[in-house]
Amino acid sequence: MFVTDRRLKGRGIGCALLAHAAEETRRLGVDLLRVDCYAGGGGRLVAYYEGQGFVPVRRFTVGDWPGRLLERRVG
Repeated sequence: MFVTDRRLKGRGIGCALLAHAAEETRRLGVDLLRVDCYAGGGGRLVAYYEGQGFVPVRRFTVGDWPGRLLERRVG
């Protein structure tokens, strides 16, 4: 799990964390990286992940919290 401080938006922290996750995924011999995230708020976080090459797989809810599962091939 990772979360970034919104006050540091635009500094590339999220991209660096995703690059590290992709590197670890490949190192472990896995070629599919999945993330799940909050899908409310106009879908801004989902759009961010799509911009990073992730494709939406399915929607889910936890109580009243809307979520989205996304995946990206890294192999």
